Amino acid sequence: KITPAYLAANLSLLQNAQLVIADCNIPQESLIYLAENCTAPLFCDPVSTVKAEKLRPILNKIHTLKPNRLEAELLSGVKINSMEDVAKAADKLLEQGVHRLFISLGGDGIYAAMDGQRLHMPNLPGTMVNTTGCGDAAMAAIGWAYLEGMDLRQTARAGLAAGVIAMESTETINPAMSATAIKDRMRK
Repeated sequence: KITPAYLAANLSLLQNAQLVIADCNIPQESLIYLAENCTAPLFCDPVSTVKAEKLRPILNKIHTLKPNRLEAELLSGVKINSMEDVAKAADKLLEQGVHRLFISLGGDGIYAAMDGQRLHMPNLPGTMVNTTGCGDAAMAAIGWAYLEGMDLRQTARAGLAAGVIAMESTETINPAMSATAIKDRMRK
């Protein structure tokens, strides 16, 4: 129900936002509307390989993209079989206009890239209880870290910290999730 008309009716709210986070569960026309009409930085989570296709026409307008390995492979056109391939996929996505990129690698951590910076960070220690919601928590933390003025490394670490906190709960949204909890986990 988040159509371009709905977004247009709320454009002043969007224009006053410090950032806009969207995922590919909304219609492609709505993603295009956001990319063409929002002045706030647009952060996108592809959600799935099928839905990731919706982002192809607006990659050059996305400030921050958080695909998983398969979504990065699809959007970049680079088959990912190694960390070198992850770096090549990141380069392709940045060449297409994505400003900043965080590729979720599951058990292998996260690969972050922007401008001339590239880094691969392993997962933080934690006890896996339930992985549902880990990606959403990571995306939320990436947005939060941006608002906090964190650099690429700190932002990647915030995403990893939120993912670990999320996986340590039986609930999709861990009631222990907070800025303080993320900051504490980032230090470990």
